[in-house]
Amino acid sequence: MAAVVALLVGGALVRMRESAMAMGTLALLVFVYSGFSNWSSLTRGTIGLYGVPNHSTVWVTLVALLAVLLHARLYRSSRSGMRLQASREDPVAAAASGVNVRMERLGSWVLSAAVMGAGGALWAQSYLAFGPDAFYFDITFALLAMLVIGGRASVTGAVAGAALITIATDMLTRVEQGVALGALRIPAVPGLVRFSIALLIILALVFRPQGLFGRWELDDVVRRVRRRLRERRVVPPEAEAVEGEAEVAEAPTPVPMRDAAVGVPAPAPTGAALAHVPAAEERGAAASVLSAEEVSKSFEGLHALSDVSLGVGPGNVLGLIGPNGSGKTTLLNVLSGIFPPDAGRVRFLGRDIAGSTPHHIARAGIARTFQNIRLFHDLTVREHIEVAAVDPGSADVQDVISWLGLEPVLEELGGNLAYGVQRRVEIARAAVRRPALLLLDEPAAGMNEAESDELLRDILAIRDRLRCSVVVVDHDLRLIMQLCERIHVLNEGRTVAEGEPREVAVDPAVVEAYLGRPRSGAPEPHDPVEGDDDAG
Repeated sequence: MAAVVALLVGGALVRMRESAMAMGTLALLVFVYSGFSNWSSLTRGTIGLYGVPNHSTVWVTLVALLAVLLHARLYRSSRSGMRLQASREDPVAAAASGVNVRMERLGSWVLSAAVMGAGGALWAQSYLAFGPDAFYFDITFALLAMLVIGGRASVTGAVAGAALITIATDMLTRVEQGVALGALRIPAVPGLVRFSIALLIILALVFRPQGLFGRWELDDVVRRVRRRLRERRVVPPEAEAVEGEAEVAEAPTPVPMRDAAVGVPAPAPTGAALAHVPAAEERGAAASVLSAEEVSKSFEGLHALSDVSLGVGPGNVLGLIGPNGSGKTTLLNVLSGIFPPDAGRVRFLGRDIAGSTPHHIARAGIARTFQNIRLFHDLTVREHIEVAAVDPGSADVQDVISWLGLEPVLEELGGNLAYGVQRRVEIARAAVRRPALLLLDEPAAGMNEAESDELLRDILAIRDRLRCSVVVVDHDLRLIMQLCERIHVLNEGRTVAEGEPREVAVDPAVVEAYLGRPRSGAPEPHDPVEGDDDAG
């Protein structure tokens, strides 16, 4: 019954923002409490129910508890559980990774309601009498305290928080009612339980915001300890050193993708790595992968885009440049479904995708990165890849990890990574979608020249190995000129030039957009391509 009710109201709740969703659940609690308190013919109102059969034995409750904990632990580690965590961290980035945020939230909401309904039934069948007050704010407050103190990101933390709050509540309730210790009698202290739990919540938020256990799970700790003990027993340090020297002497030195010469495509992988990655022509894009026709977008009267048209061919790298505020990111947001266009058409692989939701567009074959890096701070790099990957166990997923040099940081949290590594993780998260079109929004922002060259090699290698088209937005004109076959220039939401890099570089409209209109009699701006280190 709880799951059915959750399904009926969940469709509205999952469409709300997180803060509104929290307020909506509290409103639902008040609504249900008021209904049960006044529905005397069913619940006897404030008098409550009594005479309920006592079927909740210790063993029945224990079996139910273990089943729920096992299910919760498996769900947390499942792909659906990781997608739910991603949607909590950043709904926009999750949708761009192919996650149907609303459906993941609705599924978890219904599942949670079923678990709570079962828990409430077990609890009710262990008491002789109870009323609506037993399921109101006190128990809700206690449940929130359990999660805050134990940690909402792990099942182990939830169990630890539940145990701590339950034991503390039982002990403090006796003190609250007054206790006698021999000749000493402690008077009753009304409100002691609520005050103490509130104090524990404050202390946890100040000193341990992630809870006692954070992301740690008991089985993870046991597994890591066993692995370390096994590694110590298997290979003695001396033998390991000798074996390592032999491997270095005998094995050929691999040439990673990231050390390839600039502009030279990396060799395409063979075997299973590309067995299931169709070429652009095989995806039905013989003439054009993406075609945008007269796209317009306004925000409260501000015209961010006005009749912008562009096309991307199979295997092409298109540069999208323009001054700040010219509409580049807005165009990417329209192409990826974050904003619906006010006018115009967007066709991808022959299908009209204008107005489609971001996760539908991502699943159709468009992947993207963001101008401001949007990683899931509480997910590991490996989980980032698994959330976005079409097939997490496929060979090309491992290849992308290897190409971008992410093996050493696979178990690091996204929020703990250095800036450059975060950029690579975001590109990897997009690449494992096996896209037909990859949208990169200022991937070289904050990079020096050497890092920019390395990024250029990465993009070209991903393009050639995955056989996809690429659209790059960036202010690094040096990178754009070397990387792109064609360049599309925007200014004030309109197209001012389009063509090959050398044609665009000397276009008067482009020079004016970047450098302003030259003064009368002033020399013409020089060509920003030839030997100008400050052109970007």
